[in-house]
Amino acid sequence: MHPMDWNDLRYVLAVQRAGSLKAAARALEVDKATVSRRISAVEQSLGLRLFDRKPEGYGLTPHGDRVLAACAEVDDRLAALVAELSEARGDSQGIVYLSVPQFFASQVLLAALPAFRAAHPGIELVINASSTVVNVARREAEVGLRNVKPNQLSVTVKKVGVLALALYASRSYLARRGTPRAKSDFAEHDLIGWPDTFTHPATFGWVNQSGARTAVRVNDAAVLADAVAAHVGIGALPCILGDERTGLVRLEAFGTARNDIYAVAPGELRRSARVRAVVDLLVDVWRTNSTRLSGTA
Repeated sequence: MHPMDWNDLRYVLAVQRAGSLKAAARALEVDKATVSRRISAVEQSLGLRLFDRKPEGYGLTPHGDRVLAACAEVDDRLAALVAELSEARGDSQGIVYLSVPQFFASQVLLAALPAFRAAHPGIELVINASSTVVNVARREAEVGLRNVKPNQLSVTVKKVGVLALALYASRSYLARRGTPRAKSDFAEHDLIGWPDTFTHPATFGWVNQSGARTAVRVNDAAVLADAVAAHVGIGALPCILGDERTGLVRLEAFGTARNDIYAVAPGELRRSARVRAVVDLLVDVWRTNSTRLSGTA
């Protein structure tokens, strides 16, 4: 057995978390060949295969599972140590990686940043404005918004407020296709959905069995609102987008979904002053904009 380079283990961790060499390379900011070479080096040093190479991606072997468990434990311990040392030196400044939906960033958060900067000049925000769910437990972000309360012990959770969603269509679309009044009417309509299901809220789960035709699927609420405004079909939107977009009509007959929204952060950062400041920012911003976000404006 050749001596193993501990630095190579982060490539094992990255490939498992990303699911492919290409995604791992992007996350590590290296080229794909480097990731492949480092993974092969670990396997050679151990004399065992850690991954099954498949067309759909890399899958862990039983040996890979064991190595990954050890890597993840070391990674978590190091992250906790860094957080504790940061706190010990007075962690009131530095970068905070924040993940929020694009619509929340543009419609709500940005307007609050001048005041936040004045109060916390030492904090730099790096905002991932995307509907993609990142894993804060694995430090893919330090603070994130979730519409499902996480149950992992490794993250801290704080409720920030309520987000309302409803079904919307453009006036032009309804004039051309008619306004649905009952669930059975949806069989005559086109839908705009999310990649896997028509929409996340369980309130509108019945739409999948309504006989409606899915015209297009998108992975971002703001783009979905653009598609509704372009008269493509009916879509479920956060009310802050649907109500404030000229030319869109809320289909009141089908109710409103209201989801609790949570701010989450890695558990080891619960005492970090900079992370607490960003979580408090999200709570304050949500409270200030609660009528818009809850669909009661």
